[in-house]
Amino acid sequence: MIYDRHIDKTEEELNKLREVYSSNKVDRFIDGLESGRINNEEKVIEFTNYIRTSDGLTQLEYSRLKRLKEEGFVEKFATNHNKRFSTCNILMNKMRSGISRGVKMLEKLCEKKRSRGNTKSKRKVIDNSKIGNCPYNSALWGLEYHKDSVRVLYNEIVSYKEHLKQCIDLCLYIIEQVAYIKNHPESAYEKHQNSRREVLENNRSVIKRFIEMNAEMENNLMEKVEAWKQEKKSMEEISAMLYHTLDENEYNDWVISEEVMAARRQGITNQERALWGDNKQQVMRCRTAYSHIDELNPEGQKEHIGGKFLALLHNWSKVQPTRGLEYWLTYFTDFYKTSGGVLTPVKSGAVKRVLAQILKEKIDKKEVDDFNQMMDNLVNKYMIKPFGQDDSMKRVANF
Repeated sequence: MIYDRHIDKTEEELNKLREVYSSNKVDRFIDGLESGRINNEEKVIEFTNYIRTSDGLTQLEYSRLKRLKEEGFVEKFATNHNKRFSTCNILMNKMRSGISRGVKMLEKLCEKKRSRGNTKSKRKVIDNSKIGNCPYNSALWGLEYHKDSVRVLYNEIVSYKEHLKQCIDLCLYIIEQVAYIKNHPESAYEKHQNSRREVLENNRSVIKRFIEMNAEMENNLMEKVEAWKQEKKSMEEISAMLYHTLDENEYNDWVISEEVMAARRQGITNQERALWGDNKQQVMRCRTAYSHIDELNPEGQKEHIGGKFLALLHNWSKVQPTRGLEYWLTYFTDFYKTSGGVLTPVKSGAVKRVLAQILKEKIDKKEVDDFNQMMDNLVNKYMIKPFGQDDSMKRVANF
């Protein structure tokens, strides 16, 4: 009888295999030996050797899967694996021997009688193996009444199935983690920010050189992202769309191109000139701080940035006194949201009350100084200093 050993590379098939490998019924094993005509010492030993070899290969594949996980497959926003294949496809390729040799083990314990009739349709191994989902006959005698070689074979199969299940469990865990991130935009955005920061840190000199050369930066992905933003998609949504769809080179090129173009657009706007005059350095400092403000966990009540935090931020920003608080707050809110901020700044009334307390020194000076130091540290973390005094705006990149 011919059986179909094909296994689709899907999560559903993995779960089916896991269910089969979780069962170690002795009756199924004994019935499988009889159905598969493994009925003499030579065949039992031959099958045992096959299982031992397969078990060793599966343990090796488990170590590779474990290394893939430990190297940050889930944490990386872009990988060199997901460009053409799904996560499940990739992981099942990583345990190719376990899949193929495990199914062949199931086939060896299938019925070997010829099928009646002239049907050419193949039967699925997993549904027709005696240690799979096929109906089985109860054994008249337990393992203790069989030869030592049969008991050794049973123990080897139990060990092999346990290691197969271990591989499958790890695959299912990774698949679940990737699916969670894809379905939770805030998690995908966090992965993007972490990976982006690593790319920028590792390519500072390259970015500086591109800025200095005034090089043209053309990037199709950057254009797509800008188009999605025009469609009112948030960076969280865009991150979820792109997570594990880019290879590392493609992602690096996007991040570097975006950063170079951002540095090139650092001419001061009229709104910024009204707030800070021609103090370009302060504009750059404020832009850098505002775009990374969420790192400081400024959330107050109900997903808002509270009045006290904004008042301290306004004080640190050194806005020209000729411009009122509301003008600055409008600028900050727009810039913060455009940079991917997830919270909502409170209205100006709550900020004014705390600002008045700062001006009257009713808020402890140490608290103000600590806040200012925290903001300075944030800026120093992400802002590359200019190369020199001349044309410095072209040579500054805000991370």
